[in-house]
Parts: sequence; structure tokens; C-alpha cells
Amino acid sequence: MYKSTLLAPLLCSLLSAHALNANANANAIATAVTAPAKPAATAAPDVGAAAFREGNFALAFQDWSTRAASGEAAAQHNLGTLYLSGKGPDKDEAKAMEWFSKAAASGYASSQFNLAEGYRLGIGVEKDMAQAISWYQKAAAQGLASAQVTLGICLEMGLGVPKDMEQANKLYRAAADQHDAEAQFRLARIFALGLGTEVNQRVANIYAAQAANQGHPQAQTYLATQYLSGASMPRDVNLAIHLLAQAARQGHARAFAWLGNIYSEGNGIAADLPRAYLYFSIADRLDTAKEMQDMPNKQKLGLAFRLKTEEIQQAMTLASEWKLGNLPPRLVLPVLNTNQAKPEIYRGEVYYLKN
Repeated sequence: MYKSTLLAPLLCSLLSAHALNANANANAIATAVTAPAKPAATAAPDVGAAAFREGNFALAFQDWSTRAASGEAAAQHNLGTLYLSGKGPDKDEAKAMEWFSKAAASGYASSQFNLAEGYRLGIGVEKDMAQAISWYQKAAAQGLASAQVTLGICLEMGLGVPKDMEQANKLYRAAADQHDAEAQFRLARIFALGLGTEVNQRVANIYAAQAANQGHPQAQTYLATQYLSGASMPRDVNLAIHLLAQAARQGHARAFAWLGNIYSEGNGIAADLPRAYLYFSIADRLDTAKEMQDMPNKQKLGLAFRLKTEEIQQAMTLASEWKLGNLPPRLVLPVLNTNQAKPEIYRGEVYYLKN
């Protein structure tokens, strides 16, 4: 079985429990901005929604303002998204929260979640974790997956509530049943690390595969590490590289670090030190929060003694030119084994299903 000198620190950082990130989750509050609430099938045509899709935000604002004033919760929610995004007359976070509050009071789950995010992040209202938790709970009780996941994280981390891993697991499972990728990845962590349950690597891999199939970069990277090690599933370096490439093009620093590891150590393929230096350089650039404890930079320094000056300069140029959404530079995707067994779940039973 392949053992990397980087495997332990990279896996620890990959699977560590992260508190809710204010910058990342600020986007979650505005999810509905690009997807306004849909009217019921029996409701009158939503002029505002049609106008929004066509980019006519002035007409959308006019229609939703009229309907919001009459107490229609969906219109109140959509009006809040216009104020939040600045696609209405102007951006006004306080007014956005006022409209979310009105819709939330009527039981509108998406507004309850947005209001909770506002209280947690201090967007348009004063920060108030007690209020945030209360609104997360209301939205989660209605089955809103994003609220279930966020409330689960709060319970796991003890943010605004006492730690309760058992309840967090229940919430993650409820969201995962709705095919929420973040919930699936969190369950993969839980079963891989035995958080509130017994360690079950096979189930961890299944949940990771489900999240990875939905494009979750952390899940793609984690699943790649399992294919690289071959400890809990058939070793498949080519599939690991494909998964890392998908995560890397989304800007996931650890995916680039693992690609650097593969090419520096020759893990199942020929070693390529200049390419390894290139991938560690991009990983170092992306890891602005230093979650990997400066590991990519340290690897670069170690490789520099074994490379020519021109090889380093070329790698640095390619690294600076790489843009989000592009495949890692100089990466040629290997041919996949179409008969690779993939983990699946059926009625609670774990098994491997071939394509």
C-alpha cells in the first residue's frame, strides 16, 4: 500500500471540522438572488420572476413590491433578495432583512434561513447567535437542507448552542437524504473519523462519492486520497488524478497539493519534479488562510534544490497564469478504467456496484 509522507497532515487538514466561514457563507444568504422563489403551480403568473429572468430588475422590483405589500411571502422574500443583491433601486441590507423577517414570520423557510444568516453574520442586523439559531431551527424543521446543514455545524462546533454530535448527525442525514452535497461530505467526515458514531470507512467513502459526484471539491479531494492509498477501496491512481483535477479547477488548494505530492513522489506514475513544483506553487497561492500550515511552500523549497533555475521560473510563470475554472496546467488526464467499482448505498446496505 502506498504511503505518502504528506498523507497524514493533508488528511488531517482535509477532514478537520471548520467553523462556519463568514466570507464563504455570505454567498449562501444570497442564493435566492439568482433563483427567486417560484410561485405555486396554481398561482397567478409571476410577472416579477419572468422579468428577473430576463434581467428586467426594475419591473421585477415593481411587481414584487406590490405583492409584498399585500402580504405575499414569496414576493417579500424575492424583494429581500433584490435589496440584498443591489439589483433593486439600490443595495440595502437592512431593508433586505426587514422583508426576510416579514416572510419568515409567515413561515417562509428560505427567508427564515436568510434571516438566520443575517443574524449570524451581522448583515443588515446586529449579530445575534441566539436569534440565528432560532431561525435556523424553524427553517430546518421545515426540511430546508441548507438550514439543516448549518444548524448541524453549529451543534457540532458548539456555536451558539451546546455541542450535540448526535443531533448534528441527524440533521446532516436529513439534508443528505435531500442530496445536499455539503451534508454528504460532513457525513463522510463523521464516519471516517468516528464522530459520534463508530468508524466506518466504507460508508465514509459512499457519502464522499455522492458529494464528489455533485462537484463538492473537498469530497473529490478526500475520495482521491482513498483511491491513492488503496486501503479502503481498490487503488486507482488515474481516477484519483481525475478527481483532483475536478477539485483543483474549482480552486481547492489541497487538490493541487495532492497533485504535487503525486508528481514529486511518483505515486503510480513517473515522477515529474518541475510539475510537482508547479502544483505546490498554485496550492501555496490558494492557501491564503494557511490551513495546510505552509506545507506547499515547504515542499517547494525542498524541490528547488533539485531543479534548474529555468524550470523553477517556468513553473512560477505557469502558476501565476493559472485561472479558476481551468484544469491544472500541464496536466494530461489519464485514461480511466470503466470497470471501476463504485461504492453505493441501498436501503442502508453498503455494496460496490460496477458501471
